This record gives sequence, C-alpha cells and structure tokens, in this order.
Amino acid sequence: MAPSSLSFSCACRAITGTITLPPSTPLPLALEICHCSSCRHSSGQLAISGFACPRSSSDGPPPLNITSKTQPVAYNTSEYLVRYFCASCGASVYMYVPETGDMEVCSGVLEGEGTEEVLKFKQHIFVEDSGDGGMSAWVEGPRWKGWGEKSEVFEMPGVKEAGEKPRAAEKEGGGERRLQAHCHCRGVEFYVTPPDEEEQGSSSVANDNKNESSQSQTSNNEKWWLRASNTKYLAGLCACNSCRLATGFDIQAWAFVPKTHIRQVDGKEVDFKMGTLKTYSHTPGTYRDFCGKCGATVFWRCEGRRGDVIDISAGLLDAAEGARAEEWLEWRTKVSFEECAANKGLVAKLSEGLKKWGDS
Repeated sequence: MAPSSLSFSCACRAITGTITLPPSTPLPLALEICHCSSCRHSSGQLAISGFACPRSSSDGPPPLNITSKTQPVAYNTSEYLVRYFCASCGASVYMYVPETGDMEVCSGVLEGEGTEEVLKFKQHIFVEDSGDGGMSAWVEGPRWKGWGEKSEVFEMPGVKEAGEKPRAAEKEGGGERRLQAHCHCRGVEFYVTPPDEEEQGSSSVANDNKNESSQSQTSNNEKWWLRASNTKYLAGLCACNSCRLATGFDIQAWAFVPKTHIRQVDGKEVDFKMGTLKTYSHTPGTYRDFCGKCGATVFWRCEGRRGDVIDISAGLLDAAEGARAEEWLEWRTKVSFEECAANKGLVAKLSEGLKKWGDS
C-alpha cells in the first residue's frame, strides 16, 4: 500500500516534520541530482539530491509541515531560491521558490529504510557547472547542461592519460599551488596545499586500504590519505546514516587532508572557530563543522583515532579542472557504508558506476 505521508528529520532532530502525499501522487517520486555551483557551495556536497514536494493542485499549498518547535534557518542563494537548514547540526532540509511556492525536499532527511520505494533517480541537472561532470560520472543517467530537458545534453569530457603528472604537486611562478575552498556566503574560506616533498618521498600504505572507510583508518597507517606516488590526496564517498542526516543528502563526498595542509586565507593553520563555522558533535570526540550562515558542510574530524587528518567536504573545492578536483584528489572506487544506505537503489547505482569508472 502506498504511503499517505513521509516523515523527515535532521541528525539532531531539532527539525522534524511530515509531507502529506495527495491521493493522486504517482510513486516513486522523481529524484534529481543537481551539480550547479550554488548547490555545491551552499551544501558542501559534490552534488545534491532532492525531490519536488507534491501538491494537490498547482495553486494549492505545498504539503510540508514542520512539526518541531524549532524552525530551520533560511538562506537566500538568490532572489529565486531560499534554502532552509538546521541551526544545530547543519542539515539541509528543503528549498523554497518564492515566485511559484514550490518546495524541493532534500532526500537525505527522509526517515525510515527503503526510501527507494518512494524516490527513484531521474536525471542530473546543471552538470555543465561542474566542469568535469562531477558525480554524474559515477551515477548513470541523463545529464543536462541546465534545467533538465529544457536544456542541452551534457557530454562528458575525455579521460586523461594514465600516468600524467598532476599539476597539484608542481610549483608555479616560484610559489606553491593552492586549492581554494569556500562556502556559498564565503563566511568560511580556506585553501589546501599539496603534499610536501618529504611526504612525496616517503612510503605509503594507502593502497592496502584503498576501499576502507576513512573513519576506520588509524594513525598506524601513516600515509593512508596519499595516492599517486604521494602527490594526491585520497577522496571518497560515504552513505552512512550519520553523514546522510547531518548533511541532508544521501551521498557525502570527502577529501582527506592533514590539518597542516589546510590554511586560512591569511596563511595561518585552520582554526575550527574561524569565520561563520559552527560545530555539531553527536559522539564524544567526533565533530562536524558547517557554515552557520549558508549551511554548507565543511569538515568532519575526530580526536586521536586518525591523528590530524581532516575530512573536507569536496563540494567546497574550486579546482580549475572541475568539481572532482582530480589533479589534487584520487577517488576511492568503493562507497563507504554502502550497507547503511537509505536509498539503496541510488547508492547501488553509484557503487556500480564507481567500479566501472575505476576499471576504465
């Protein structure tokens, strides 16, 4: 029997609510993955996943009801779109279009297992903004340059030759290369520096742990975060419940970088109280940092277990080559915590695509 309503919540449950489905609602609902620059930098994600909140009529009110006492924080990415996120844990909850009254719900906040029964991936939109295709390289489906079928098909760029030396480890004009990163409102800005010569010359055990979760790594694996002869940082995708509920999206992309290689714009080592950063901690010794103004996920970090390696939310990165930042990062070809996925269909599609991408 088709559900008459859907429940949603953020990680800390400060925001909870329901979505009433009109009797005529066809299921599953269409799930879209957006790759636009605004979505990436206001969420911190490599791409965001969401679905249109169904309405009983074109002029009827959207059936989204916040049942908690706490209301989400509003952030205007433009005059056309308002985003709402939790002020406590940073989870993106929904987006609102003032002109039409339409609402787009972030897919990761849906409660219960088996969300693939009510949501089915339909298409990638605004892929052109990613430069390199972003996450659409791993999730097979229609890729549009702009807003769906109203725009043109996005053609994936060619793959670079294997063994090509990454510019990330090169010097330009006598200075060190920097990978800039920022949230949408720029309340949080920093940059990443490449592995230094000492790291590039050291041995790494990273390949022995290629498909393990970053959260399972320990300080005993001194160089697990390095790849490509220690000239790139490891990056990976996570489908765990913690990441899903704290971000509001089914798939979280992380880049794993030592704290000493993350710098504030003034050149000082990263400070987790800089700018508009806020911190959420659900488990003692484990922290998630997000922008308190626009809601972007920024860092995940923990005490002791992994030393000073920090997870950077990959959607914040501004690499010239594209959203995947492949001159700086090498992507793990397995999804961490795939077994925990709420939308198992979507994550299985991602897992299959990653494997094919790795094989090629």
